[in-house]
Amino acid sequence: MQQPIKRLGELLVESGLITPAQLQSAITHQKIARGRLGSNLVALGYISEEVLMDFLSQQAGVPRMDVRNLAVPPEVLKLVPHRLADQFTVLPVATREPKSLVLAMSDPSDLNAMDSARFASGLHIQPVVASHSALRKAIGELYRNLETPSPGAPVTVEVGASHDEDEALPVTFSLSPLPVPTPGPVAEQAFPRDPFFDATGAPSYDTTDLDPFRFFEKADPPPAPPDLIPGRTLRESVPTLESYETRAILLGMIRLFQRRGILGEDELQRLLANLVESGEIKNTKTD
Repeated sequence: MQQPIKRLGELLVESGLITPAQLQSAITHQKIARGRLGSNLVALGYISEEVLMDFLSQQAGVPRMDVRNLAVPPEVLKLVPHRLADQFTVLPVATREPKSLVLAMSDPSDLNAMDSARFASGLHIQPVVASHSALRKAIGELYRNLETPSPGAPVTVEVGASHDEDEALPVTFSLSPLPVPTPGPVAEQAFPRDPFFDATGAPSYDTTDLDPFRFFEKADPPPAPPDLIPGRTLRESVPTLESYETRAILLGMIRLFQRRGILGEDELQRLLANLVESGEIKNTKTD
């Protein structure tokens, strides 16, 4: 009788890399944040990306690859469309004989991703394991450079009713900017004399008693800016950090992170609850 295929989470628990409570927490987080289970485990801090890559490499029997600062030929990138690479977080790296494509993946057990890449490229897939975060960065940079032509490079466009070679008309043109003409001296134009000015360009009426602001009273000074902290100005002395208890300092830092959008309103509470539930930390607070 064929043994059932175990999922990644079950294998990680059996290997002792995560606890059952952490697995359940990651599954719950995956329903909200989407994505692969491995990336959710890394995002929650239950396992490091390096440890996960080593585990996937050993389980699938495929080598690891560092895709940081990787140069991929354009003809290899074009074998897998950008949309497909971004959807499955895969990156075509190189081609090998006979008719094989080396595909960097964050999860080599994703058969759907390999089948899609095989169908798009028409080549056999040789998977390698790569960091999920490094893959996301490499996919964005490499395909952006592929889709953006270099300045001044000639572009060939086929003009015709269809894409058949006999009917299409190749047209080559350059996208380099046109030269900007240098403006010449502007000739003086003759305008009729302003009746309010004489021939010398000075006003023809007395301006000694004209004050455009004499009808307005002196403006009040602008109001002082509001205090950064209610009930306290910058001129008052502020107590030093040593005068506060540790609990007050921690709560103040949490409020500061929440106001600046670094930390969600209940994000820290949920993380602490998961850590206490998994037994990684103990809640020793007493009322």
